[in-house]
Amino acid sequence: MEKIIAIALGGAIGSVGRYLITLAAGEYHSHSFPTGTFLANLLGCLMIGIFWSLFDRMHINNEFRLFLFTGFLGGFTTFSTFARETVQLFKMGEHIQAFTYLAVSNFFGIAMVAAGFMLSHRFLRW
Repeated sequence: MEKIIAIALGGAIGSVGRYLITLAAGEYHSHSFPTGTFLANLLGCLMIGIFWSLFDRMHINNEFRLFLFTGFLGGFTTFSTFARETVQLFKMGEHIQAFTYLAVSNFFGIAMVAAGFMLSHRFLRW
């Protein structure tokens, strides 16, 4: 039961964090490009790279891993929202925006995981 609670709590916090980033991005960017989800996904990718590197070098209990990776980062980042927003752009006839979103999200998402891992590995030595 502790594992379920850890995941649920992390997911709730991550989902609220993603929503707040989406609101903040909407204040500064009103174009059809889904900036909020894009930023949340990239930040989540960076964080997962950092934490992955850290946890490779230190012992973290399983419940905290579940809280952070499955719960928080699972709720903070979202593939389903990314997919829906991409399809919505296609439906609106924004084909260039849709392909751009698809390409930059995947490219920079992978780059952010790698960057987070390398930065953590290099600068956070425990």
